[in-house]
Amino acid sequence: MNTPISRRNLLKGMGISALGASVLSVGNGLIVAQSDMMGSFNAIYNFTLGDWEMMVIKDVGFGLDAAIFGANQEADDVYAFFESLNLLQEGNTVGMLVNILVARNGENVIVFDAGQGASNGGALVSSLATAGINPEDVTMVVSSHWHPDHTNGLSEDGVLTFPNAAVMFPQGEFDFMESVPDVAGGALAKLQPALDAEQVTFYGDGDTMGDLTAMAAPGHTPGQMNFMLDSGGSQLIHLVDSTLNVYAATAHPDWHAQFDADGDMASETRIRMLTMAAEEGIMVFGYHFPFPGIGYIVMDGDVFRFNPAAF
Repeated sequence: MNTPISRRNLLKGMGISALGASVLSVGNGLIVAQSDMMGSFNAIYNFTLGDWEMMVIKDVGFGLDAAIFGANQEADDVYAFFESLNLLQEGNTVGMLVNILVARNGENVIVFDAGQGASNGGALVSSLATAGINPEDVTMVVSSHWHPDHTNGLSEDGVLTFPNAAVMFPQGEFDFMESVPDVAGGALAKLQPALDAEQVTFYGDGDTMGDLTAMAAPGHTPGQMNFMLDSGGSQLIHLVDSTLNVYAATAHPDWHAQFDADGDMASETRIRMLTMAAEEGIMVFGYHFPFPGIGYIVMDGDVFRFNPAAF
């Protein structure tokens, strides 16, 4: 049963209604904010979902050993898989992005996870500025789980990045963090300024926040949450880290990622989410997918496949 979350800041932050288009002067499309000779770029992808004005912001990118995405397989087999797709880079690495979903409703700005943080090279704040959004304008941050690439951007040196934002945090994930401070102490420190300011609201599976519903997605971390956005007859599943590398995760959903706390459970969650998206034809968004990270999951025989949305 869905449980409405009641909190003044929350209701203000999620008061979904007709959306303005004052931030970006273009329609659906890509804005490249800056680039350099190394191929690094800040970018925003703008699209609509029902009554929502949505943005995807490329926060940061990096390379990882490809074997990380098949931790329960022979490394050479994982390398061969990525090489067959022409995705294997020098040093047996594959590229990985951090993409942050943002929803706008007039003066309300909702950010899904806070990214790496400016001190770690994250471009969330600078890209929001490109879209005419100051840190003080963000009214809500919805956190999915504790991993640093999702929580580092909550605060910098004890100062909240988004000082006026209500921070929604999974209750189960917070309980886990408190039980293992030696593991999750960094994330706790990033969240602490929001706790001190009494700006944190904890939520659980099935809780609703306006047009947003939280969906338990354990395995990657014990309390990770995915999200269903439903507005005006349009839906989107935010897969967060249930699907890390989209190519490995769709072709081999039974592969474990090195970052998964419970690989078997993560695989079960992944199959459940991908099956839902494929059977119901729901658009998906991936935090670590190739930019801008939106598209559809389809069945190719008995194998999942990701079809990027055209832009």
